[in-house]
Amino acid sequence: MTQPASTRGDGAPTQRKATLFCWECDHSSPVDGDWVLESNGRHVAYVCPNCETTLTKRPRPNEPTRERALIVPIAAWQRAIRTSTTVWRASVEIGLSSLTILTGVGHVSGVQAASA
Repeated sequence: MTQPASTRGDGAPTQRKATLFCWECDHSSPVDGDWVLESNGRHVAYVCPNCETTLTKRPRPNEPTRERALIVPIAAWQRAIRTSTTVWRASVEIGLSSLTILTGVGHVSGVQAASA
């Protein structure tokens, strides 16, 4: 029978990869362990339960995750359409400029003149 990754062969627990360590008192616990979470409007602070040292402050999302996940693809599509339109306009302008040069038609003071 295979043992779970959280225990060793001798039955002693192993440290998980997502373990926080307090540098003041050497307390360690998983990220979702016994750390005291202090939250304000913008950040969540992870505080040691033994010595009250703040280990890290992480920003809180302003919007729910689902809404942010929907906004990113929409913004990407808007950028793609805007860029495509800009490239298309530039290619039309270059085409018209080339046509004007090839036909020899130029604008002089708002009046079109054909060169003979």
